Amino acid sequence: MDMAQTAVQPMQQPMPATTHDVTVVTTKKVSRDRVMGVPPEEFGIERGARDIASCNYCFHEVVENTEADLIEEGYDEEQVKGLTSATSIQEDESQSRDSVQENLSDDSLNTGTRKVRITEHYVRMNYEGKGRSCLYMVVTGGDQGEILRKDGKEAIFPIDVIPFAAVTPVPIPHRFFGRSIADLVMDIQRIKTALLRGMLDNLYLHNNPRVEVAESHAGANTLDDLLVSRAGGIVRSKTPGGIAWQVVPDITGSVYPAMEYMDQTREMRTGVTKQGQGVDANALQNQSATAVNQVFTMAQARMKLIARIIAETGVKDIFSLLHATIRKHGGQSQTVKLRNKWVPIDPRQWKTRNDMTINVGLGTGGKAEQFAQTMGIANFQKELVLGGKTNIVDDKKLYNTASLLAKIAGHKNANQFFNDPEEKDEQGQPKYPPAQPQPDPAIVKAQMDAQIKEKELAQRGQELTVKAQIDQQADERKAQIEQVQAQADMATQDRKLQGEMALAQQKFELEKELAIMDFQLKREAQQAELEMKREQHQQALESGAYKAMQGQQAHEQKMEAAKNKGAE
Repeated sequence: MDMAQTAVQPMQQPMPATTHDVTVVTTKKVSRDRVMGVPPEEFGIERGARDIASCNYCFHEVVENTEADLIEEGYDEEQVKGLTSATSIQEDESQSRDSVQENLSDDSLNTGTRKVRITEHYVRMNYEGKGRSCLYMVVTGGDQGEILRKDGKEAIFPIDVIPFAAVTPVPIPHRFFGRSIADLVMDIQRIKTALLRGMLDNLYLHNNPRVEVAESHAGANTLDDLLVSRAGGIVRSKTPGGIAWQVVPDITGSVYPAMEYMDQTREMRTGVTKQGQGVDANALQNQSATAVNQVFTMAQARMKLIARIIAETGVKDIFSLLHATIRKHGGQSQTVKLRNKWVPIDPRQWKTRNDMTINVGLGTGGKAEQFAQTMGIANFQKELVLGGKTNIVDDKKLYNTASLLAKIAGHKNANQFFNDPEEKDEQGQPKYPPAQPQPDPAIVKAQMDAQIKEKELAQRGQELTVKAQIDQQADERKAQIEQVQAQADMATQDRKLQGEMALAQQKFELEKELAIMDFQLKREAQQAELEMKREQHQQALESGAYKAMQGQQAHEQKMEAAKNKGAE
């Protein structure tokens, strides 16, 4: 609740004795209804409840109020100061949500800003002893659930309706708690986790397999070497080949299709597909625009269903509660801008309202379908106007259609584009009077048909002229291409002949060099052979002379021995 205050301060200059210094304080209260989201850990309901409206008990733990707020609302100050801090007790769900340590203990010396925990109980009971159960709100606090006192009385208040609206994306018949999208795919996520973990374990074993070592082949250092897994490491053994590495089979080829199957199952359950998210570019290749549109429409059908469920249950209940609250507490008239007009609204007149319908803001199909449907209506209205049926379609109906088209296009104010035929000026006269009477629709239609035929003939002539020009340009282009091709062929033949001549010349030069080299090799071989024979002959001569000299020396020795023997 907002407060606007004005004050007149006393004047400082001296005034006559007949006047008095006064201070005027004006307070204006502006009431408004607000909608607040409630975390699930702060709300509870009886186990067998099917909905909030018919349940016998539910509660809301309020943790956003401070000591000063509760005391200002009229709660007993002593009780409020003895309440438990909102941050001192945390459930498992609250702790899991607190990922950045938001709910820390409040040890500030300013106890007025300390957030305390109170519980609002909504229960049906025969509290007044009248023999029938009525709905009450009971406010408790503290560790023992003590009923708080407000304005000197226990905080037990009769109420008309439980001020909560609940919604679930996947409702279960005759149950309050439905299922979330996470519940639909939780088992799939566990299966994928198990598959991925098994695949990674397989890869680890495949990259670092176990080893089999025979005791007869194991040396003193074999096991120590095997325990150290190092790239390029050395393993010492007694016998070569005595270590056998176990080959772990690769199962990744069967895991990937299984994970793909689980992804497809998840898409079928949730409706959230790769095509709908725009992350599967291959799935939409070589397809027509109609097929692509059908794929996106089917992908969005499940999401639209969830949006409609939320709108038809939770959002609808919220607006029903807001309407009931405004009917009960609305005490003054207000002027608001509605459909580009300032309209007075008095909630006090709503008390006689016994029937109200809440329409959710979800149409049949997306904006493209709604725009196409509205354009179909506009075209039908056009046909009626051209047929002279202005008694069926007047200016207001045409304005409504144009306004709806602007709204679908995303423009809230249709007056930016179209004039309202019922809008009046300051004198009460039509601000936009109708135009001059239109001629006979039959004549207009005949003229339009003639203009259309004339345009078609002119367009046909232009098409023929353009086609002739295109054909002429194509022939010229073809001749140019043929000429360029002939020149390219001639140049190719010339380069081919020149290449063949150059190749023949190179071949002749190579053969000439080979013949010369062959002749030189043969001559060198003959010279080497002659030189070898000459050396062999010289060696033979030297060997004969050496043998003759040895024979002479032996003969001389024999003669000398004989002479010595005769002398004796």
